[in-house]
Order: sequence, then C-alpha cells, then structure tokens
Amino acid sequence: MDTKFEVTNLITPVINSFRTLSNEWKHFFDIGITEYLQSQTEKYYFTNTFIHRSEKVKFKDIYYPIKATYKNLTTDFEELIDLFDEYKNITLVGSAGSGKTTLMKYIFLNILKKGIRIPILIELRNLNEYNGDFEKLIAEKIIKSKIKPSDDTFKRTLESGKFLFLLDGYDEIFTDKKQEINRQIELFVDSYSKNRFLITTRPGSGIENFPRFYDFKVRELNDNDINGFIEKIVTAQERKERIVKLINDPKNNNYTEYLRNPLLLSMFILAFESHPEIPNRKSSFYRNVYDTLYSRHDGITKNSFPREKITKLQRDDFEKILSIFCYISLLEGKYTFTTEYLSDTLSKVKATTDKDFKVDDLIYDLRTSISILILDGFEYQFPHRSMQEYFTALFISRLPSDKRGIAYKNLSNTLRESSTDNSFNFWSLCKELDETTFTSKFLIPQLKKFQKQLTQKDDKKLLDVFFKIIDPSLLPIELSDLKTEVKRIGIYRTSNFYNSIIDFFNIYDHKNLFLFPERSGAQNELLEIYKKVRAKSPHSKMSHLEIDEETLPILIKFNIVDVIKSFKKSIDNKIIELQNEIQREKENIDEILGI
Repeated sequence: MDTKFEVTNLITPVINSFRTLSNEWKHFFDIGITEYLQSQTEKYYFTNTFIHRSEKVKFKDIYYPIKATYKNLTTDFEELIDLFDEYKNITLVGSAGSGKTTLMKYIFLNILKKGIRIPILIELRNLNEYNGDFEKLIAEKIIKSKIKPSDDTFKRTLESGKFLFLLDGYDEIFTDKKQEINRQIELFVDSYSKNRFLITTRPGSGIENFPRFYDFKVRELNDNDINGFIEKIVTAQERKERIVKLINDPKNNNYTEYLRNPLLLSMFILAFESHPEIPNRKSSFYRNVYDTLYSRHDGITKNSFPREKITKLQRDDFEKILSIFCYISLLEGKYTFTTEYLSDTLSKVKATTDKDFKVDDLIYDLRTSISILILDGFEYQFPHRSMQEYFTALFISRLPSDKRGIAYKNLSNTLRESSTDNSFNFWSLCKELDETTFTSKFLIPQLKKFQKQLTQKDDKKLLDVFFKIIDPSLLPIELSDLKTEVKRIGIYRTSNFYNSIIDFFNIYDHKNLFLFPERSGAQNELLEIYKKVRAKSPHSKMSHLEIDEETLPILIKFNIVDVIKSFKKSIDNKIIELQNEIQREKENIDEILGI
C-alpha cells in the first residue's frame, strides 16, 4: 500500500469527524491543522530506530510496548481514553534510552487511531531560543501563524478540550529559562484545562513543580519484555535464538541489567554479530556499537572489492573526529545540528588534524557509510544523544592528564546553564573511562566547594549558603489541584547542577529536608507563609522559599540547622571516601611500578 495512502487512511476519519462539529472547526482544519497532522503522522508512522537507521520502517512493525507505573497502576498506554479520563495530566519520567520518545510516537498514533482527540507534539527544547510565549509556539506549530494567537477561533478550539498536547523533553529546558517557561506552561494548562497533557522528562529535572500532574515512571524491561523485544526486532530466526540463549544464560545474570534499557538492548542486538558477548561496562556497549556501525559497510561487494569510505579515512580517524566534534557540540549545548552548524564545526575539527578530505564527503560518510548521524527533516542528530555523550567522555579520557581537568571545568560551566539531567549519563561514562581523574579533577573539587560554603558559624549565613545551593520551594506533599486546600507541605529542592551532583553520587537522602516541616513541627507556620506566596502566584502550586524576616526565625526555631549540618557531614564523609580510594589506587600503581 502506498505510504501516503496509509497515513491518509489513518487521519481522514479524525479530520472528517471534527470538521462536522461546526463551521469554526472546518475553518480551523482548512487553515493548517490538516497539513500538520499529515506531515507529523508521516514522520511517526514510518520511522527510524537505532537498529533501522538507514531506512524507515513502519512503526507498528517494530514497536514493543513500553510500560509505565503510577503507584499500583501499570499501563502500556493502549487504553488511552480510560487513562486520560482518570489522570488528566501526566508526566512521563524515564532515564536515557528508556523509551520515552518511542512511547510518545505510539501515543500520538494511538490517539489518532481512536479518533477522540487531536494530538499536538511540541519539543520543549525549542523554547530555549524562542522569543514568543508558549501559546504562540503552539499556534505556529499547528497552523504556522495563518491566524494570530489572539484570534477568537484559535482560542475557542483550544478551549473546547479536544486536544492531547504531548510536550517532549522537559529536561532539555535550560536552567535559566525554566522558571519562566514553567510559568507559561502552567498558565496554558490552566487556561485550556479541558485538554489533556503529557510531559516527558529524564529524572531530576524538577518536573514535580507542575500542578495537577501525575508522575508516571517508565518501567524497565523485565525478563519477558527482553525476550518479547528481541522477538519483535530481530527477523532472522537463527540469530534471534542465539541472542536469546546468550541473554538467558545464568552466567550473564550480573550483566543483563544493562539490557533492561531498550536503547542498550537495541545496541546489543545491533552489535551482536561482531561482539557476541554482554559487556559489563556501559561504555563497552557504545564502543561495540561504533565498531559495528563502522565495519558493517566494509564487507565485500559483488565485484569482490572492499567498500571504501569516500573520505578514505580509517576507523580511528572517524573516532577522533567524532570525539572532538561531540566535545565541541556538547560544550555549546547542541544536540541537533543544522547543515551549516555541522559543516562549520567539522571544518574546525578538520583544522586540528593532518587529514585531507572534503567536509561534505565526511558528512556523507557519517550519515551514509557509517550511519552514525541521522538526517531528521532539516537537522542531523545522533541515533541517541547518549552516543554524543560517549564520544565526549572518550575525548576527555584521551587528553593529557593536566588537560582533562580543564575539559571537565568547561563542560561543568555549560551543564550549569543547560538541562541538569543531561549530565547523568555523561558522568557515568566519564567515571568508567577516566575514573581517577574524573573523581580528583571534577567530583572532589565540586564537593569541596559545597564543603567550604557550608563552613559557617553564623546560622543565618549558613542558611543563606544552603538555600543558594538547593534553591528551595514549598510544595504540597499530596497531589491536588489548584482549588484544593493544601494541608501538608514539604521543602522541595529545585533541580540544578549542584543538586544533580549530590543525587547522582548518592551523597545525601533529601527526604529529611522534604519532610522537615512535618517532622520538626514547623508545618503550620510554614503553611501560612506558603499561602501568602500562593496568593501572589495563584497559577502555581510551588512557593519559592526565601530567607527573610518572617521565614528565618521559624526555620531556626525548629532546628533546620541540624538538617544542614547533616547535609554537610554527608559531603565531608564522601570527600574522605573518594580521597582514600584515589590514595589506594596510587599505592597500588606504585607497588606495580616498584616505586
């Protein structure tokens, strides 16, 4: 069946049913939403995956259900009507490669198939450099500004509640933009509350700030899911059986935890022929995948000549170029690349090598010969952002030891400004590839900054410093809408670079801080402060906690200083632990060298 015909068959019933509602809806479809649904549905109906990078395949042919949980509920998002009737607004929280974006595609197509709402997908990273507000972005996305956002037709269609807004990548919003973008999104959700909303994010992004949203956690693949995923993705029966046999071998139980992540499982399937073992380090997955991508096009052609990359570069040349490019682009906060950006940056990289090649030929090899870059519309990107993080970590690990600290410092400055959780996967790779230098040049210096800042004898100064680090807010403990009276609150940490370090390395359990109002007896007095701040910002459930004349005496009276000292002690202990590990490593090396 013709591809466009299949897509048209999917969206036509939806379009026809809405066009018959009123002349206003007919006009709305005539001015652009039909075009939007056609192009967006084609993009998701036929898709690339990590395994199918060089060809588009039907989404339904390769999709294995991704599940998410909320309390005792587990859902695969098949019964969308019932799910969104019960949970009107959902946050979908999952780690890198857990399947969030894939699940968004499924929900988009599934809601179209059911014909009950019109799906609108927005990539939230576009707001970082966008000059207009969120509602204007919606208008441009749907109807390409053919009518103004203030147009009554546009507003009435939004107020009708017929849309499902899929907001992808909350964790990609820059830290300095997050507060304003939060305000805009919350206002939009409140203004058009009859619609349904779903937001995806990695953990630790501060998504808990949103009122009336339920946090669904993307579930890891269990043993049955792993086998089902392989059954769906791998077509050759003999290869399928060999992969399943290896994964189910009891000897590999310690390593199969990696395969509970759909991305890493896809990587393993792709690299299986060349590397039929399960690596015990995450970085080994990426190395094996790169080897496979590079070598799979080096087979013998029909005329018995080995295929060549048109740049005539070798494996190590591509690896070096990719590692430099990834460091530069990650440093600049770039995860997708226009042709102009790609060409300009690769020209800079070329200048650092002694290789003679054309940049256009290099782009061709990266996209076609190796297929490590995918052209999606008008922008290039890696099959997954974690590949960019791997090559960046690889670049740093190969620098002279005295230069690595500079590289970590440069990236730290970038990560403070951009999405906080983007660093989690990157840090784990750095720790694997360059553990001693990463710990001594990045982690310990960051912790010592906290340690020094928290060495204050005056309680007020100590509170000031602590609050600058954690950037706290008061937030209801129970989920409620904006109209429900709040009776229990906790102290919530805003997601930022510093809190990410504490969380990633499991240095301190922040439950004591969150439950401080309730456990200390400060609940009622802090609740009054919360209500006053809320009165000034009625569209937000979160109230930023300031150290002022009213708040300071309450916090000191109920001994929040003890919580802060416990926080500092955890940092002190972690620094000592890490320094001892580095010293033991040095002594072991000295013994080997006979020093």
